[in-house]
Amino acid sequence: MDLTRYIGLPFGTGPGQVTCWSLVRRFYADEFDIDLPEFGDIDPRDLVRVAREMRRGDEGLIWREPASPVTGDLVVMRSARGGRAVCHVGILAECRRVLHAEEDTGSVLVPVDHYTIRGRIAGYRRYVHR
Repeated sequence: MDLTRYIGLPFGTGPGQVTCWSLVRRFYADEFDIDLPEFGDIDPRDLVRVAREMRRGDEGLIWREPASPVTGDLVVMRSARGGRAVCHVGILAECRRVLHAEEDTGSVLVPVDHYTIRGRIAGYRRYVHR
């Protein structure tokens, strides 16, 4: 799996830009041929609404917590701005790295224990086909 095409994309909602969720959607479409739902009407900076939609997704049971995370599982995280709400996602990559996108960095690939995310990881989720 070549992740280089996902690294270095600017953050935003315009052409060629990604948010954390649109990066996950692109990855799942390209790598697994899975079309995940859009949350296009939600501003990625509206963390309360993002967290609410992520909880609804869990209630829809298309995501389950895996016993042992593997490449391609979602990494669910709390905001970089602090707080306890889970409102950010990334993708677990090989060698215990996380592919994710944020306003300050664009899309990046960092180790799971990188200082920017290690204290924010709330768990992992695996897509379950309906």
